Amino acid sequence: MTMSKRKLLKVIVSLLIIASARYFPLVNSSGEDSIVADFYDETTINRIAFGSCSFPKKPQPLWKHISSQQPDVWVWLGDAVYADTKVAPLLWTPSPLSEMVEKFNYLKFSSEYQEFLRSGIKVLGVWDDHDYGMNNGGKHYKDRLQAQGVYLDFLDEPAESIRRRREGTYVSYSFGTGDKSIKLILLDTRSHLKWGPECDILGAEQWSWLETQLSDPNPAGLTIIGSGIQVISDVPYTDRWTGCPSSYDRLIWLVQRNPRVILISGDVHFGEFSCLNSTSTGYPLYEVTSSGLTATCVSWMSKATCRWLLENVLTSSKRTHPFITELNYGLITVHWNDQPISVTVEVRGETGSYLKQTVSLGHLERVRDASHCPQKLEDPPVIKKNLFYAIAICILTIIFAGLSRLVIFILKILLTKIVLPLLGVTLQAPSSSGSSLQHIKHKNNKILKAE
Repeated sequence: MTMSKRKLLKVIVSLLIIASARYFPLVNSSGEDSIVADFYDETTINRIAFGSCSFPKKPQPLWKHISSQQPDVWVWLGDAVYADTKVAPLLWTPSPLSEMVEKFNYLKFSSEYQEFLRSGIKVLGVWDDHDYGMNNGGKHYKDRLQAQGVYLDFLDEPAESIRRRREGTYVSYSFGTGDKSIKLILLDTRSHLKWGPECDILGAEQWSWLETQLSDPNPAGLTIIGSGIQVISDVPYTDRWTGCPSSYDRLIWLVQRNPRVILISGDVHFGEFSCLNSTSTGYPLYEVTSSGLTATCVSWMSKATCRWLLENVLTSSKRTHPFITELNYGLITVHWNDQPISVTVEVRGETGSYLKQTVSLGHLERVRDASHCPQKLEDPPVIKKNLFYAIAICILTIIFAGLSRLVIFILKILLTKIVLPLLGVTLQAPSSSGSSLQHIKHKNNKILKAE
């Protein structure tokens, strides 16, 4: 098959997928009964699956398992592909836009993902740093607007979509009506991100939009807020909302306007449940993190090492269940026919459900005697964390000392072999008589002797 025929086949497949997908019409209504969302569909749904962190060229074993759960919607929570380029361990550089397109298409047209798309599950999403195009990137990434077009093409976002006309991939959806409605809010934590003393995660325009989304006089039966980075977890050495206290506090304050809110996130290459006994919401705020569709932390270190680090160093005061290091995805199921209505949150994988908890929606409302989070996991012995830091400091010291010696050696070579000869200066070894004085011979053949 020629290259042109391959391209034509890809176009035809894309058009067939788009034609079979169920679009959400853009909300243009106004007035008291209008729906506060970018898109809506009156169809009642009860199951939303989500995930993050997918290396397209790695095996893709989870798509068939996700399809078997028959979710109504799939939500990408970042790193759908690693569109930037890895140049060394933990070191990435932005890729040309043409390479980004190739990486997205590699996943999009893979057999496993194509089969998943043919199931008719609606695919939505928001990006994180790697599908944004810059590891740990923020508002200063120069290609962010062009990259946004590449990302929305991957999602088959219609040309007339409002997402094509705003800076950032943030978006909201409303499904169902009345008490059986779900509102999905996806936050872009990259396009306007600024770290530092005056950090801001969302930027002014997105904050204004979010305030509108969370000011609905008729809150949905369940509101799900998705973020590429973790929100309430305080795992160290990761990008997270708690790393920018002003933005974190502002988000939690806005969330309290709505009852029945659950958070979902990705990024960290493991799965976990977190919970915040928030005084501002008046009810426990749950966060489900699913990260690792094709790679978790055990993909680049031993499972024992990964688990030890997560148990003793990368801990969180909000973690309520054991973490998951297997390949995983998240699943939220709303039991509309239960009395009272309940919601089940899960982290699942190839062998079934790894983490699971069912909560009554009535427990996610502001009441005088609010329910509380499950008891968090016990903190590890402090000595283990201190031991890790002591060993890490020793290793870094050894590395620094070795690098220092190497730099000195290189400088010495440069000085004696390049710099001094260019200046016409040569160094002679000490005389055989044992004198410690060096004789320097200048270009004009004058010899200076120190006696």
